Amino acid sequence: MAFRMSTLIPALKVWASGLIGIVAATAGSALRQYAGWDILDDLLAYAVTALSSAVAYLVPPAARDIIIRADGLARGIGRGA
Repeated sequence: MAFRMSTLIPALKVWASGLIGIVAATAGSALRQYAGWDILDDLLAYAVTALSSAVAYLVPPAARDIIIRADGLARGIGRGA
């Protein structure tokens, strides 16, 4: 069974998590390159993963995401699921 997304636009939580991951990786690389800090690859990967996960957990769902979920549940109830 193939999984289909209900919309092509990612949820707010996904956008925020991805954006903070890019920012953290870029900041770590910049600190290495320009500030001369010796940051281990593993430590940078752990920091990016931790920050991305924390932001995804802390960002509340957008109103649009709640409406889409409620619509899906209502359609499921209407079909007798």
